[in-house]
Amino acid sequence: MQLKFDWLIVLENLHRGIMVTDVSLEGPAGPRIIYVNRAWMKITGYDRADIAGKTPRILQGKHTDRNLLRALGDKLLNREVFHGQTWNYRKSGQPFMMNWYCYAIYGDHGKAIYYVAEQEDATELETLRMKQRLLLNPLDPDVNKFFAVLAEYKSARKQAR
Repeated sequence: MQLKFDWLIVLENLHRGIMVTDVSLEGPAGPRIIYVNRAWMKITGYDRADIAGKTPRILQGKHTDRNLLRALGDKLLNREVFHGQTWNYRKSGQPFMMNWYCYAIYGDHGKAIYYVAEQEDATELETLRMKQRLLLNPLDPDVNKFFAVLAEYKSARKQAR
């Protein structure tokens, strides 16, 4: 039995956000986005027209962990799989805790030809986890910083109205 398989249908129907970029890590521009699936657009609020010619940096903002991003670049250059979590921002400016894996896809000659990021919005799960930590230690600086990011956005929205 021969199976005809359409990878685009599979990618478009995954529940995890998928982003594919080229492999240019040098310079200020960074890699360019080649493809995003519907789940990615739902998470971020961007559509394909918004991201044409853009880099993943469109998701970054004030509270994005720059050290984690450097670790991402190092892992990719060392042919390793990256896993991390940091604040990113939707098109609306709303922060969300993004959990993601990123890795290279290699061509026939062992050279990286694409980077793939599997991304998910972990804000709800992290909120529950942080509430548990808050019960154990009301002065936990990481917990207070987490909730401060969410409160900052809510406050800015109220002021904008």
